Amino acid sequence: MAPIRAAVLGIGWSANVFHIPFILALPDVYKLYSIMERSATATASKAKDKYGHLGVKVVTTLEEVTQDPEVDLVVICVKGDAHFVYAKAALSAGKHVVLEKPVTATSAEVRELTAIAKSKNVIFAPFHNRRFDSDFRTLRSVLASGKLPDLVDFEIRYDTRADWPMGPPGGSAGILYGLGSHIIDQVVVLFGEPKTVTALLLNGRREGHPDVDDSFILHLRYANNPVVVTLLSALHSVASKQIKYIVRSKDASYVKYGEDVQANQLMTTEMSPLDPGFGEEPESIWGEYGVRGKDGKDTFEKIPSIPGSYLDYYRNVAGAINGTGTLEVTPEHAELGLRIIEAAKVSDKEGKTVEFASVKF
Repeated sequence: MAPIRAAVLGIGWSANVFHIPFILALPDVYKLYSIMERSATATASKAKDKYGHLGVKVVTTLEEVTQDPEVDLVVICVKGDAHFVYAKAALSAGKHVVLEKPVTATSAEVRELTAIAKSKNVIFAPFHNRRFDSDFRTLRSVLASGKLPDLVDFEIRYDTRADWPMGPPGGSAGILYGLGSHIIDQVVVLFGEPKTVTALLLNGRREGHPDVDDSFILHLRYANNPVVVTLLSALHSVASKQIKYIVRSKDASYVKYGEDVQANQLMTTEMSPLDPGFGEEPESIWGEYGVRGKDGKDTFEKIPSIPGSYLDYYRNVAGAINGTGTLEVTPEHAELGLRIIEAAKVSDKEGKTVEFASVKF
């Protein structure tokens, strides 16, 4: 089977860290065919400087990608406010699409893109790569093992220390979209659609536009599950190891610190996604499982982390395109995640818990 010819839109951090390295690491599956760099000229091009030796075609317009019959897959890594327009153009041209998060600003836009993809019989794959993080893979394994029966509370965080600008308001501005979409997707996978949403969106640093959040707290409750799910994120978190998960049942818990290592390995080392040790977390940030025994004594153990692999995301997309597998990160998951974001915004604005089913999407 011929490699899938991929066109990458954008040449920034996302393209260079989360997409191109994994496309290049699977030469039997993908060919990096072209890169859209809008500011490229005949004498100056970041894409040509970095990837020109591979024979990659550099273009400057979306039309050069959508009208090229050689392009099979369009990977969209441009700014969030352009996601919908670019994805709609690519899907309408009959191209498969990988779309960075947040896929769009509204759930209605995702539904429109999904309908176009179905009408054109092409794959529309949201890029929720954090499902393939080491910590989330390990958490799913712990939950599947039965070590945490009858969950009482589930806390998931995505904190960092960053000087990201906040604003202007509108569209997909704010950290609820920026980092929240990652952990909301993980919660969607684990728990599905919530019954109620309670949210507080804050500009904790008091920087940028006051209506654009740089931190949030969400509480989700479910119709047929007593667990309380709490999601938190802040850009002003100073910590040697950021908290990721605190998960508790009546007599057991799982606590995890630290961040997936794949992006850092690509940015700070010469590692390739195919190298031994890639995606493997150090033992210092393995999660800790604790349980109360029948004798009333608590025991604790470190749970070795399962390696993360964004390669598996791209392998899965290729399988869906080639008809040999089923898409794991679906548009329907992304649509539900955006409805949770929309419900959270309503809850924050009205200052109350909202019934998820009552929110107009």
